[in-house]
Amino acid sequence: MLLPRQAHYHQRRLGQRDRIYRGSDGQLYCRRSDGTTGLIIGGIAGGALGNILAPGDAKTLGTILGAAGGAIVGTTIDRNSVTCE
Repeated sequence: MLLPRQAHYHQRRLGQRDRIYRGSDGQLYCRRSDGTTGLIIGGIAGGALGNILAPGDAKTLGTILGAAGGAIVGTTIDRNSVTCE
């Protein structure tokens, strides 16, 4: 059974260090990150930084805005990394 290609993955040239594997269906595969790790780590780091930098009584708002911004940046960075195994 063939599965449809995922829309957010783009084709790219393989480098010398990239490794690919052949699935049981005969197709070649390369594992790519979906951004979840970057979302979590970016959210935590951004929240902590927002809490530290927020002035006075704005700690909660700073934490929320920092976590949101960190999550967005972390997801973007993580999705751009491609791991072929």
